[in-house]
Amino acid sequence: MKNWDEHYINGNFTNWDLLYPSQELVAFIATMTFPKKKVALDAGCGAGREAIFLAQQGWDVIGVDISTEALRIAAERAKEVGVEVDWRQGDILNLPVENKFIDFVNDRGCFHSIVEENRDQYVNEIARTLKPGGMILLRGCRDEKEEGHFVPVTEISVDRYFGKYFDRGSVLPLQMVTGRGYNHEGMKGNLVVLKRNGKYL
Repeated sequence: MKNWDEHYINGNFTNWDLLYPSQELVAFIATMTFPKKKVALDAGCGAGREAIFLAQQGWDVIGVDISTEALRIAAERAKEVGVEVDWRQGDILNLPVENKFIDFVNDRGCFHSIVEENRDQYVNEIARTLKPGGMILLRGCRDEKEEGHFVPVTEISVDRYFGKYFDRGSVLPLQMVTGRGYNHEGMKGNLVVLKRNGKYL
């Protein structure tokens, strides 16, 4: 397991940190209809940029990350802009979140960091916490050869792991821009929107 705290202490997290919320998340929130009282989970929230954006849009937000240092930075950022986020330190494979509690899961680069043998457990935890009809916006790298330390998010992997508990839209290519890391073009990624069906564990 990576020492995530060390990356945040050393400033290496700027390789994947966002200067602003990703445009795909902004577009998704702008075009979707959710209940007035709505709860979002930012899975692997890191330094919190997207969780904070969701809070600014009126969501109740839970940000979960394994790194206490990431959550410290995230909490500082939330305080600077005057929003509240429920930051929770925990393992994505054992989410500190109640059953059927979440309306929307934001995953930008978490699933693609999960090794194959743990992917079923990741999906089980996301499925457990989502309400029926709840949605996940999933983005991750698409090319294993180019981004060798990630496990690609492909049509095959999405169907294999999410197929039992989710209906999905198209798996579409995008550039996962960070603003500081990788290069000016960002990482070659894939995006898919998944909707929780009625099947439970």
